[in-house]
Amino acid sequence: MKTLLKRSMLVAALFALSPAFAGIAQLNGTPQTGDGTVGNPYDFGTLTPAPSLLTVTVFGAPGSAFEEYANFMTSSGGSGSSVANTYTLTFGGISIFEIDNLTIEVWDNTHPNGLNLYSTFSGDNTTAAFTLPTAGQYHLDISGTFGPNASAGQYSVAIAAVPEPETYAMLLAGLGAMGFVARRRRAS
Repeated sequence: MKTLLKRSMLVAALFALSPAFAGIAQLNGTPQTGDGTVGNPYDFGTLTPAPSLLTVTVFGAPGSAFEEYANFMTSSGGSGSSVANTYTLTFGGISIFEIDNLTIEVWDNTHPNGLNLYSTFSGDNTTAAFTLPTAGQYHLDISGTFGPNASAGQYSVAIAAVPEPETYAMLLAGLGAMGFVARRRRAS
């Protein structure tokens, strides 16, 4: 029994000193096989106007920093929008589940091959808009710091493509044409 307790304490101490890593990640409610590392990033797939939501629980030593990555594609250049936030759990006046300074950067290509930074925003639950020049591969660099007493934290990032104004114009023109056809049919 004593040996088991000593081993458990040793594992807990090593865990607290180890670098941060993702424990649980879900994209739109589906568990992810990626762990947010350079070689195994999360993958949003191709962005659509419907937001995709990535929720991740990370672990590490109190006060340590972490960085994770998520890839996404766009089928055309144009605008995108994203919002991020963190969750805090306080017990006895001490935040034991906390991420400070959550920052999200939007880059081209995949990490670490990105050359162009398109946007930087914080995890303060404020929607950020960004413009991407062409269709292709892009990625997010997601970083933060655990609170001084926290060895875990959770963040969420939602991202979506914003349709171009031409798309809305075509939609309105199509609806107008359908209305014209329906009106002509009624008149006949």
